[in-house]
Amino acid sequence: MAEEREWKQAAHQARFEAPDTVWMKLQGPVSYESLTWIVSLFRELGSQRAFIVVADMTHSTDIDPEGRRYASEHMEPEWFVAIIYIGARLIHRAAAQGIGLVYALLGKKTNPVYFVSSEAEARDIIARLRANPPA
Repeated sequence: MAEEREWKQAAHQARFEAPDTVWMKLQGPVSYESLTWIVSLFRELGSQRAFIVVADMTHSTDIDPEGRRYASEHMEPEWFVAIIYIGARLIHRAAAQGIGLVYALLGKKTNPVYFVSSEAEARDIIARLRANPPA
C-alpha cells in the first residue's frame, strides 16, 4: 500500500495517501451500492495493513439505512487505526457511533472516532496518531 491510488464510485471519491491514510469525499446521497463499494475498498486495503480513514461528509446528504446496516455487519475494526469525519452532521455522527456500539456489543475492538470541521484539524489528528498510535 505504498503508492498513491485513487478510486471513484458515483459522486464519491477515495484517495490513498502514503503511508497509511485513505481520504474519502462523499457527495450527495450515500446509497447501498456506495456503501458496498466502500466496504469492499476497505476490505482490500485493510487486508494489507490497518489504516486511518478520513471521510469528508461536508457535501454528503442521506445515508441509505440498508447500506448503513450492511456496513456495520461487514466492516472489521481491525482494518482501521482510526476514523476521522470532516463536516459530519448529526445523522452521520449517529451512524458512526452506532457502528461503534455494534462492535462493542459484539465484543470487537472499537476504533477511535473523531469529528472535525476541516482538513487541517484532520491532519493534526493524523500527526498525533502517528506519534502515539492507539493500543
